[in-house]
Amino acid sequence: MTRYPTAVQVHETSEQVTFDMPAPRRPLMAFFMASWLVGWAYGIVFMSQQFFSGAPFGADRIFLAVWCAFWLAAGGWGATWLAWLLAGRERVTLDRSSLRIRRSVFEVGFTATYPLSGITQLRTFGREVPPLLAAGLNFTGRGASGVRFSLRNRTVRFARALDELTARSVVDTMRAHHPFDDTVAVPVKPAA
Repeated sequence: MTRYPTAVQVHETSEQVTFDMPAPRRPLMAFFMASWLVGWAYGIVFMSQQFFSGAPFGADRIFLAVWCAFWLAAGGWGATWLAWLLAGRERVTLDRSSLRIRRSVFEVGFTATYPLSGITQLRTFGREVPPLLAAGLNFTGRGASGVRFSLRNRTVRFARALDELTARSVVDTMRAHHPFDDTVAVPVKPAA
């Protein structure tokens, strides 16, 4: 029996380990975003009718042009978020010198690279709630667990689609490849 569900693909070599997993699937959020995009499309249609109606150019047209720019940007953001919810993938690669997290939709995305020397406190996170409540929270997207680490003064989270047990397996596999520092930086108060 494998430690990983079929949705998580693990490629391990002596040089690196790669985890390929889906983005969090949140059906309620995807339904809301798809509904909002339908309303957004109607807004674009009516805005273009108003803009090209042939009325004289004035302050109302300037306002409409500015509004249209923001409305188009919001639609682009909404469509990107919906694509992430439906088809997003996350690829985490740990090699000898860095940790790379690639988030993509249909192989188009971005990669963040973190030097291993700055990563501390690699651990899982999740909610301590009863299983039935956790299932409901995961459905809405608020109960997700995953993996996180500290990098200087910030926390980086990834693998949010994983349950607590699978996230623990990811952390164990990563720790087998690299000895992460678990010390917690305690702020030192200056002497008075």
